[in-house]
Amino acid sequence: YVDSNRLAIHGWSFGGYMTTSLMSRRPGLFTTGVAGGPVIDWKWYEVMYGERYMDQPKDNPEGYEKSSLLNYAKDLKGKLLLIHGTSDDVVVMQHNLAFVKKCIEENKQIDFFAYPMHKHNVRGKDRVHLMKKILEYIIDNNQP
Repeated sequence: YVDSNRLAIHGWSFGGYMTTSLMSRRPGLFTTGVAGGPVIDWKWYEVMYGERYMDQPKDNPEGYEKSSLLNYAKDLKGKLLLIHGTSDDVVVMQHNLAFVKKCIEENKQIDFFAYPMHKHNVRGKDRVHLMKKILEYIIDNNQP
């Protein structure tokens, strides 16, 4: 049995992009999302990965524009928690902070949590804290 009125989604990195994308590009499909270290705008991501699939921004402006989640913040619906390691050198903090700023501009309420001194993945005993935070956020907020 699946209660389609109480679907939650969680992902990290590209999964964080997908979580944020689904919460904002398909508003109402999920009631709750937790996105860790999400790519928000591919022009800020690693050249070796982003440009391999999307070419350079000057050669594919439409693709970069369509894939930037900054353009969809206005449509965000549901509860969204963004998480980021403060020392992330893979998906730099600029991604999350830009989305937070855009949500403020669009009068959208979101939640944000930073893991000090962690890189792209939260490791060690802080990982236990992270998993508990994700689970509790979904349990506390996943209401129709």
